Amino acid sequence: MTTHGDEVTNGPDGTGGGPLSSGVSADELRAQFEAQGQPGLAEERRRDARQARGLYAVFAGVVAVACLVLMLVRLGQGDALGVWVATYAVGVACGGWGFVLARSGHTRWAMMVTCIGVALAGVGDSPAFR
Repeated sequence: MTTHGDEVTNGPDGTGGGPLSSGVSADELRAQFEAQGQPGLAEERRRDARQARGLYAVFAGVVAVACLVLMLVRLGQGDALGVWVATYAVGVACGGWGFVLARSGHTRWAMMVTCIGVALAGVGDSPAFR
């Protein structure tokens, strides 16, 4: 403890945990500040996780439906069966699997599987398979 005129300091920051002008010590203020946002932060993280799961599930569902619609449109146009049917079918399966993964909370895997489904739909729609 060092004294500089009328000030008494203990710590390196000069506060020393002693009472401030408001009568509350710096340690008490620090503890109140650290405990202030904790419950709200946990709720915000849960809300963000729910939102991400919902977003990825919707994206995967759209990919699955789009692959299915593209397959039905091409079959309706009279295109001959070929590799494109398999790529669209696997795209539908990947979209469905991505939906299930997203709803169960595995959002990274859901995004990866859904992107594979999108890539397969793009390959199935390429001119090489027409």
